[in-house]
Amino acid sequence: MPGKYAVGIDFGGTKVLAGVVEMSSGRLIATSKKKTRNPNDHEDVSRRLTSVVDEALAEAGLTAKALAGIGVGAAGMVNREKGVLLNAVNLGLSEVPLTEPLSQYYGVPAKLGNDVEVATLGEMRFGAGKGCDHFVCIFVGTGIGGGIVVDGKLLRGASGTAGEIGHTVLYPNGRLCGCGAYGCLEAYASRTAIARQVSSEINRGHVSTVQDKIDPSKGILRSKAISQALDMGDPLVTRAVEDAARYMGLGLVSVINFLNPKRIILGGGLVEASQTYLDLASLEASKHCLVIARKKLDIVKAGLGDYAGIVGAAMLLANK
Repeated sequence: MPGKYAVGIDFGGTKVLAGVVEMSSGRLIATSKKKTRNPNDHEDVSRRLTSVVDEALAEAGLTAKALAGIGVGAAGMVNREKGVLLNAVNLGLSEVPLTEPLSQYYGVPAKLGNDVEVATLGEMRFGAGKGCDHFVCIFVGTGIGGGIVVDGKLLRGASGTAGEIGHTVLYPNGRLCGCGAYGCLEAYASRTAIARQVSSEINRGHVSTVQDKIDPSKGILRSKAISQALDMGDPLVTRAVEDAARYMGLGLVSVINFLNPKRIILGGGLVEASQTYLDLASLEASKHCLVIARKKLDIVKAGLGDYAGIVGAAMLLANK
């Protein structure tokens, strides 16, 4: 039935994930995944996106004629009206048209949002934000992004960039962030930050179970490898995850004190890989935030897990 399904695409720093979603329930029918590091040009981006969509449709046994459309959540700043990825520091891309090539290729409408914005939409409709009208979603992966819901509506800000918690500054003279600034939360609490800390220790001669799984030049250590290392008690990875979690807790303090949300939802591959990250971040935030602001606050894990982005991207077709 046309309009019953939509495809959601989560275009992130290390992977592009697509899924066919039943719009009424948020149920995933099929998914497909590919790596996204260092696309060569705009055409290469389009090829990767159409490739994962084709695979997801084939797995679902559907064609584009069955779709209400395609939604894309991209890691970076976006122009929603024009469907253009304006700037994505973790992808090394700027001014990339995303929706027009998809719409032309499949003959269906296509819409674009920021990756965490759409993940927040997914959590609001079908996940840990369902029934809560005032919450913040924070997703931790290659970078760190946030989505804000106030009175049951996404808050995008004057220029559409609200929620960029990853680029709030912890230390003005601190580590260099991918955005070009110094001391950003993302440079301390993201999966990239963990990878760089572990890589630095390995370069000093320390031994780790992830030595053959880490890319020191690009700061890539995948969530699955982190999870396995934690299970094995790897001291370097454990310490790096704990450090990152505590920094995240400090970042949450500003969110709690400034916005006073009812709920903070933490998600993304790193949070899925480590319960310790969630627990320590919550504990650190509780230590330092205003007592009254903390009283009515829950800090919880994303209900849709790693699929919040594709479910939320599909829901762009349902949102006016």
